[in-house]
Amino acid sequence: MGVDIKAIIVDDEQRHHDILGKMLANFCPNVTILGNGYSVEEAVTLIEKHQPNLVFLDIEMPNGNGFAVFDHFEEPPFEVIFTTAYDLYAINAIKHAALDYLLKPINIQELKNAVARAEKVLSKDSSENIEKIQALKSNIQLKDSSLTKIALRSSEGIDFVEANRVIRVEANQVYSNFYLDNGKMIMVSKPLGEYETLLESCNFFRIHKSHMVNLNHIEKYIRGKGGYVIMKDGSHVDVSVRKKDKLLKRLM
Repeated sequence: MGVDIKAIIVDDEQRHHDILGKMLANFCPNVTILGNGYSVEEAVTLIEKHQPNLVFLDIEMPNGNGFAVFDHFEEPPFEVIFTTAYDLYAINAIKHAALDYLLKPINIQELKNAVARAEKVLSKDSSENIEKIQALKSNIQLKDSSLTKIALRSSEGIDFVEANRVIRVEANQVYSNFYLDNGKMIMVSKPLGEYETLLESCNFFRIHKSHMVNLNHIEKYIRGKGGYVIMKDGSHVDVSVRKKDKLLKRLM
């Protein structure tokens, strides 16, 4: 028996309300739409009135960015599925904060998958969702998109880590090992390639097929065919020959 989902849709365009509403009615029968909002203000009013456990939220709206909805709730008691055509960087920030998103035009199977994931989260403790929202609020800066936290999902749960606390990331087959400045290592069940774009925006550089390093934590570069770097935690990381020149340009 699935979770009974009570939802609202927030989007500034009527056609997106109509399309998403029909798709949910046809393919996600356990979702009941309680209301439709067309701005941040209407979204807040609907949430306070209906207390939904799921919000389909557009990001770009003429009278306010969708992220502003979270400014009105200290501990948002709802799951969020973004419906957006937002830029790739923002989507990566959303994705790695473990929140769902749907790119317009919405794909039916992706919608069904997103609702299924929301259903799974709603069947558990809501504290995880609150933590995800807080990480997202830290990540998204409307005027200067600078990621400050990365959500790292391990077998123990989700760690929300300041990006600059990560010294290096090591590829471990289909996993990634994140080494922090306090000596802790977090093994994440995603390959390093999935984090590369996200980490590059945080001043990381892939110096080898098996390693990305935080340029802020490099103590010394040792010359050689490719050479290697010494990190602040004392670790030595090889630099591939083809990455050597690019790394030295970044360091200089």
